[in-house]
Amino acid sequence: MTDLINAWIDGLLQALGLTGPAILYITVPLAFLQSLVGIIPLLVLIMLHVSVFDIIGGMLISLAAASAGGIAVYALGRRYLFHWFDRRWGSRLKRYDKWQRYLERYGIWTVVLLRTVPIIPNNMINLMCAVSPIRARSFIWGTILGNLSFIWLFGILTSSLILPPGQWGLYLTGYGLFAAALIGIFIHRHWSHIQEDKRSRMV
Repeated sequence: MTDLINAWIDGLLQALGLTGPAILYITVPLAFLQSLVGIIPLLVLIMLHVSVFDIIGGMLISLAAASAGGIAVYALGRRYLFHWFDRRWGSRLKRYDKWQRYLERYGIWTVVLLRTVPIIPNNMINLMCAVSPIRARSFIWGTILGNLSFIWLFGILTSSLILPPGQWGLYLTGYGLFAAALIGIFIHRHWSHIQEDKRSRMV
């Protein structure tokens, strides 16, 4: 499936005669489409951007496009789906009070984790958050940090063949420090919640 999508994108770029920075006329709309329906792997767009704009420029452009797409889908979902979902399913959500409490406590960090580790499709994260209690500010920051984490890590891994070994190690070390900082901030801000949740599981 990924090979088919890659071939389709390559054919589209060739048919439109887009090369260099002009690929943004295609990749930016595709990033928004990926945020909505998820049929285009984000890795494909990252590799395209990195191949044209080098690793730092490619990752920053990918971060901007993916984050803008996610925030746009979240805003549309919150505006047109939230009230309908709340009216239709709100009473049934009471059985998930514990899950909602976790989301309210760790909302931004949940989004960061889900963005970094792609266990749920990117578009589903946007839509689920749109109908969840998570605040818009938390979603936006979680999306930016989570996309930065994912794009930084996988941008490095997909660029390992074109980067000199010394530079590859430098970027990877930088990512390790970034991830450690995020974990440290999370523990500092939510240590009491972590301990409370741990005690509740032991009861």
